[in-house]
Parts: sequence; structure tokens; C-alpha cells
Amino acid sequence: MPAVSVEPGRGSPLARMNAVLVAPGASSVEAWLSYGAALVGAAFGLVAGAVSESTPLQLVLLVLLGFDLFGGAVVNATAAASRRFHGAQSSRVRRWGFVAAHLHLLGVALMFPDYSWAVAVLLYSVILLAAALILLVNEALRRPVAFAACSVILPLVAVATATGVPAELSWIAPLLVIKLLLGHLVPWVPSKRSETSSRRRCSPVKGDA
Repeated sequence: MPAVSVEPGRGSPLARMNAVLVAPGASSVEAWLSYGAALVGAAFGLVAGAVSESTPLQLVLLVLLGFDLFGGAVVNATAAASRRFHGAQSSRVRRWGFVAAHLHLLGVALMFPDYSWAVAVLLYSVILLAAALILLVNEALRRPVAFAACSVILPLVAVATATGVPAELSWIAPLLVIKLLLGHLVPWVPSKRSETSSRRRCSPVKGDA
């Protein structure tokens, strides 16, 4: 896999790191965008923690969340990540499990007393239900269904965080929705099955010419 600034061998440490943090086969541009967004997110988390006078442990958590959410939103929108998560080896259950494993909101509620547990549990549950809905439909419909779900969820997030979440922590839930529902669950490159089906639909019928 290409490195961020050079072209390392496939077995190099940088290539292995990129394969884990971005995706196997990611281009250098995809890597640059992903790491750049992650570093911006880490800096944002640092500033948010400093402004809110967080404890050192809370500050570390916000930096890690910023790195993960900003960077992850970009990573999941790359063609390389789409091939990784929407290939033949990736099942609906596995994709939903990836969403369920993101316990970020519950962790934030645990670490920040001012973050409402009710809001954290509500938004986590809504994200899981939306993920299940998106995965139930045919792959060709997942993108519009995902955007339809997010058009409902994001206003709910805005209302819920306005009443039960400190302002300096209100960015976490929206980014989680974007990373998981619009990034991870939406195929951003057509699968081989979709490409084959599309070619069949578009191929001219004998006698039409």
C-alpha cells in the first residue's frame, strides 16, 4: 500500500499501519486526507478539553475521540475502505457489529458527569436501530436510506445535545452518525455484483441498433 509520503514495500511498518488505520490498498491521497482529518480532530479535541477545563484523563479521551471521529469519517468514505467493508467477506452482521462496538457515547457519559446518560443511551440506541434498517435494504438503496435516516437523526441529535450535553461535547454524536451511518454502512464504490448487474441493464438488446 502506498505510504503517506513515499511508496513503501507491502510489508513495511508504515504499510501495515496504513492497512489498519485506513484500509489495505488505500492510495497516498486517501491516506493524506485520512491522517490530516484525524490530526485536525485530535487538535479540536485538545482545544475542546482545554476550554472546558477537563481533567488530564478527560483531555486524553477527547483527543482520542477527535482523532477517531474526524479521521474515521474520512476513512470510511474512501474507495479503499468501501472495498474493505463491502467486499464478499463482509456480512451484514459484521457491519452492524462494527457500529455496535462504537460505545463512544456511553464512554463519554461515564467520563463526563455533565453528559446525560439518558441522551447517551437514547442516541446509541437510535444509531443501532438506524444501522439495522440501512443494512436490511438492498445495497443499491442503502445510500438514500442512510441519508433519509440521518436527516431524521441529526435534528434529534441537535435537540438532545442542546438540553443534556455540555456545548464543548456536542460535536461527538453528530460525527459518530456521519462516520457510522453515512461512512461505514454506505458502499462508496459499486461492488462487483452491482457492476455486473448494471452492465446487464445497460447493455443493448440485439436488434435495437
